[in-house]
Amino acid sequence: MKRMRRGRGCWRGRPPIDIRSSMKIEEITFLPIKEVKGLSEENAVEIYDYELEALKLIHIDNLTTDEASLKMGISKATFWRVLEDCRFKIAMALLEQKPIKIVSKSLEEKA
Repeated sequence: MKRMRRGRGCWRGRPPIDIRSSMKIEEITFLPIKEVKGLSEENAVEIYDYELEALKLIHIDNLTTDEASLKMGISKATFWRVLEDCRFKIAMALLEQKPIKIVSKSLEEKA
């Protein structure tokens, strides 16, 4: 399922940017406790460590978007995009009962 954004095309169509997380997270997969038919790690929703860091800075550390974007070394607009992508992925995984996989690598390394 591709996520379409207003006026910007597919969210996967953006050029890669270099965002590095200060969090030291190793790759991990979270599976629902209740057994779900057809559930496998292959259809896991991947959340990057820098997306998780953005979520933490806003919701756990209670920083403003200005403070959080400065801490991550990215623009406020890029920070908002990263945060919204993380929120979307978590919501999709919960609603579609998919596993969540935390991945520790930058977009640049993925490209």
